[in-house]
Amino acid sequence: MEAFRSWLREVVPPVTVVLAVVLVITVAFFFLSGPAARIGTLRSVSTIPVKVGEVVSLGLAVGLLVCVAERRLDVPLLTLAVAFVALIAVDHLPSAFGIPQPIRPAHTFAFLAAEVVAFRVAFRTRPELLALAVATWFAHIAGDTGVFAFFAPFSFDYGPLGPYRLPFAVVSVVFAIATGFLVRRRQIAPFVP
Repeated sequence: MEAFRSWLREVVPPVTVVLAVVLVITVAFFFLSGPAARIGTLRSVSTIPVKVGEVVSLGLAVGLLVCVAERRLDVPLLTLAVAFVALIAVDHLPSAFGIPQPIRPAHTFAFLAAEVVAFRVAFRTRPELLALAVATWFAHIAGDTGVFAFFAPFSFDYGPLGPYRLPFAVVSVVFAIATGFLVRRRQIAPFVP
């Protein structure tokens, strides 16, 4: 039972931060966008299970890369990798209720910047969480398809993701490996009062 409590202490706070940032950005972008930019709709319900499988697979891939770099199975970080990749999709929420919205607010550099700031403030002593958040954002975006407004709310001009998928995947891999190294370095560092 103590192992489960420890897992909860490791997982719940970062998940709460990501969820809060996604919701804040989604609401903010709704109010910052004009009606012309609110063209986001919910995908066909029949495609949702496949997309969930893709998102979970991306999270597992990032989490396993972290574990390889860390040289041990780190269940909390593996769980967080899957959760972080999946929670980015919470920005579909208005569309699920039939509300037209800007296309995917959490798929923007503004969201990534807000997430980085939130993690820097909330988890100062755990830089690996910040690196993991970056790795999972780039993994989610690299695994996505469609058009996005990466520079929203400054510009709601939508462009294709295609040319950026491979570079974003590379960035994700680099940050996933860095996450594992950060954890390993902290574990072997001598205690200095």
